[in-house]
Amino acid sequence: MNRTDPGFERLPEADVADMETFLDQIRLVLPVIGVDQLRRPHPRTVIPETSTTTLSADGQGTDDQASLPSTGRPSFVLTHAAKGIHAVAVETEGEFVILAGATGDLNTAPSLRETLRVLREQALESGRAVSAPGGRFRLVQDLAVGSPSAAAALLFGTSRNGRTDWLVQGTGQTYADYKTGLLDGVVPI
Repeated sequence: MNRTDPGFERLPEADVADMETFLDQIRLVLPVIGVDQLRRPHPRTVIPETSTTTLSADGQGTDDQASLPSTGRPSFVLTHAAKGIHAVAVETEGEFVILAGATGDLNTAPSLRETLRVLREQALESGRAVSAPGGRFRLVQDLAVGSPSAAAALLFGTSRNGRTDWLVQGTGQTYADYKTGLLDGVVPI
């Protein structure tokens, strides 16, 4: 045991910057392999009472029921009437966040990635999602996933292309077209 107490209280500024960069990289990589321990919780979307919308089967909105954020960023909708899937999501800090109230199919295909299967089970076990009638589940809390495809697969219980499944709220434009427009410098509708 060393009886000498070191005289410094902090790392040098350059070392602090290196450690923060390292932690940022770890926080980026770990969710990809299914480890969420270092993930910072996304800020809870605050939704004013006046901005509510009901989703129709085509993903268009009409004033009425399911809550949508009014953050200036687009909301994305995914609906599949036959499976009872209805969801709204937003992108926040590099994550695709499925908002509370979304419904998904409890059935899972054998092809569903193990990480998504575990995420579904964890959401149900923790109470963030609850079983609903007709072989469905409903999210009672927002759920952050890494991509629109992971979000769609989570809701459908099978592999999906979220870039074409998710539509920009009120426009019918796919997520892929929206992102392509951003890259091309086109302001989305």
